[in-house]
Amino acid sequence: MSIRKLAAIALLIGSAAGFVGNAQSAALIHDYQLNGSLADSLGGPSLVAAGGVLSANGYAFGANQGLSLSNGLGDNGNYSIELQFSFSDVSGYRKVLDFKDRADDKGFYVLTSNLNFYPFAFPSGDPFTADVLADVILTRNVDTNQTNGYVNGAQFFSFTDGGGDAVFNAANGIIQFFKDDFVTQGGEASAGCVRRIRVFDSALDITEVTDAQAPLAGSCGTNDVPEPGSLALLGLGLAALATRKSFTKSA
Repeated sequence: MSIRKLAAIALLIGSAAGFVGNAQSAALIHDYQLNGSLADSLGGPSLVAAGGVLSANGYAFGANQGLSLSNGLGDNGNYSIELQFSFSDVSGYRKVLDFKDRADDKGFYVLTSNLNFYPFAFPSGDPFTADVLADVILTRNVDTNQTNGYVNGAQFFSFTDGGGDAVFNAANGIIQFFKDDFVTQGGEASAGCVRRIRVFDSALDITEVTDAQAPLAGSCGTNDVPEPGSLALLGLGLAALATRKSFTKSA
């Protein structure tokens, strides 16, 4: 084989190696460790609380006392969000993430101990137990609109979000955590606790999900969670909404 051919082969091998070495993976852009602070350990915008209790072991919240994050994504349709949290009530629909500043019923839920994106994904399995921490990751790829949900490293659903229901396109790209929408008047929320929130700038694949998963904390929050008076007054009215959605509803 001539020196010229050997040089060409070496160049191709080098180029391929360089391509692999330069492959872009999702970058961690926010890390909220919730160890007595709502600040981002990476220097980004802080979370905003809605009335829960922050301690060294996380943020404990009553129904609709979750968190919010504004201007947290460079591309509001391209991300991975990891949440380590527990709900006190995993029956019915319990909203995890709201994408339209609480103006739309569609969103990311726990549904009767399952992971769910209403109204598209209805997986089987029951990975959630009341008051037990779970590591949940939602990813969305802006190029393909593919949206995936994971619990404790296992994939539970995947669908194509062609309508942009998993895009945070309200003002300031606000992300609402653990708050139900106003369409159901807040009736599909649960008290609970969140130990950590991490945000990545693009969609993790299944291997990256496993690699990126942060260890689950041994405990979360405090039992001293205030009950909002306004929610107590709404209790009777919200009870009538509990059966509004059909668990067998299809997309």
